[in-house]
Amino acid sequence: MSQTDSIWAKVQLKSPPEKFYGFFRNHMGDLVNMYPEHFQSFQFLEGESFSTGSVMHWQYHLGSPAAAKIKMRLVDDVKRYIVYEVVEGDALKYYKVFRAKLEAVNGGFNKMGGNFAKWTIEFEKANENVPSPESYLELAVKVSKGLDSYIFKNT
Repeated sequence: MSQTDSIWAKVQLKSPPEKFYGFFRNHMGDLVNMYPEHFQSFQFLEGESFSTGSVMHWQYHLGSPAAAKIKMRLVDDVKRYIVYEVVEGDALKYYKVFRAKLEAVNGGFNKMGGNFAKWTIEFEKANENVPSPESYLELAVKVSKGLDSYIFKNT
């Protein structure tokens, strides 16, 4: 019996969470220019902005060339989170369900240690021999750290 599982990672942010979230909300297609070794192309298939219901096509490289049609399932500007879902593409050869959630959290002076981005990947394996999607999470963390440094330097 298949079941949905999840993995997650947090990235401490030096930049304001609003600006970090704003990049993914408004400029995510710029990843092609910022990380050409990982992202080869981007285009909107449905919609013209990064908003709920928009569908994008990405060509990326994660060990080998791959492509995905991704739908923005949910965008919450108040809580600063976005839920993406792969609706077609290479990831679905291995996972029946593949969703990623980005949250940009203003931690203030709480015990969590300040601002952070949290990536959660929810997935259902196509079969028991498929590994969890750690490589996707590692890429999200790498991009987040680089983007955070870029925003912090330019703030």
